[in-house]
Amino acid sequence: RMRLLQGTLNYADIADADLVIEAVAEKLEIKQQVFRTLDEVCKPGAILATNTSSLDVDEIAAVTRRPQDVIGLHFFSPANVMRLLEVVRGAATAPDVLATTLKLAKRIGKVPVVSRVCFGFIGNRMLEPYAREAHRMVLEGATPARVDGVLTDLGLNMGVLSMLDLSGIDVNFLVREANRAAFAHDPSYNRVGDELYVLGRYGQKTGRGFYLYEGRKRQDDYEVVALAERLAGELHVQRRPISDQEIHDRCLFMLINEGIQLLDEGIALRAGDIDLVWTNGYGFPSWVGGPMHYAEQLGLYKVLAGICQYRDSLGDYGRMWFQPAPLLERLVAAGKTRIEKI
Repeated sequence: RMRLLQGTLNYADIADADLVIEAVAEKLEIKQQVFRTLDEVCKPGAILATNTSSLDVDEIAAVTRRPQDVIGLHFFSPANVMRLLEVVRGAATAPDVLATTLKLAKRIGKVPVVSRVCFGFIGNRMLEPYAREAHRMVLEGATPARVDGVLTDLGLNMGVLSMLDLSGIDVNFLVREANRAAFAHDPSYNRVGDELYVLGRYGQKTGRGFYLYEGRKRQDDYEVVALAERLAGELHVQRRPISDQEIHDRCLFMLINEGIQLLDEGIALRAGDIDLVWTNGYGFPSWVGGPMHYAEQLGLYKVLAGICQYRDSLGDYGRMWFQPAPLLERLVAAGKTRIEKI
């Protein structure tokens, strides 16, 4: 296998490739420059794929003269282990390009899920409100270990804050930076994560993030609690005891709500596709069936009631972020027990 691999610093050496996958830094202007070059050197009919985890595939395709050949192939990290492959179909992506990449995904043992274009696609778009609530509850008084413990007790492979330490606090910060305007109305938005980035605490790779690390061994870090206390004071966020039930509901209900919104927008084709993304890419327990199936087990009316409760009880913050997806409201009003477009 190693003998089949060949490195090069010359774009001309990939001129005859059938498929090219770009995996450069997560900055739109850098990716666009790469695709301008690929457009010049790659043969007609070559599939030009981007591994972006959040950026607009259509904006990347637009710098080429062959947008029909451009597609997103978002391999989840570490790519040699994770089974999920988000296949992002751009507005101009040709059907044969989509079919070819789906066949290739199965050939290399991946679980492909088709997504339309939006910021973060299916997985990272849903990760945003899930991680936002985890960050916010650390600000409000929960410890990272308490937040993560509730999630692992449900059966997730790791809690969201541990996952951010693993993937990189810096990586998560750069994703936020690319979409900062969407969150500018909330000065508390992921402030703990932003401060960790400023301090150079990037997670496991630097030995410090939300936790302290010796190798992969994780320890609580009371400096993070002190940091959250300081930020809460500066932002006038009241700290208080937070129950396990509240941690569960705020993280999971916001995750579910965003998934239902993605289905309503047509970004995801089926509720089952969303569950495949989260069981194969984010460690959601397969025996629970994924977040959409979990919502059906809990009862859609319970999820809606919980979102409305926190919207009313969390003051300005609740009114800002706890808005039920219109599809969720329609499903409950119609007495539906399954998540589907109506």
